[in-house]
Amino acid sequence: MAEAGTGFLEQLKSCIVWSWTYLWTLWFFIMLFLVYILRVPLKINDNLTTELL
Repeated sequence: MAEAGTGFLEQLKSCIVWSWTYLWTLWFFIMLFLVYILRVPLKINDNLTTELL
């Protein structure tokens, strides 16, 4: 019975680790999407081109 409890805890820990990985990945893609959408209001493209010239 103790082995079943240990296996459950290992599965729970693995699930939590994977969920954090997915949350960080989701956050990263949301930030990329926001920068892409806001590139005109933020004038990121203009700033980069003026610095490169």
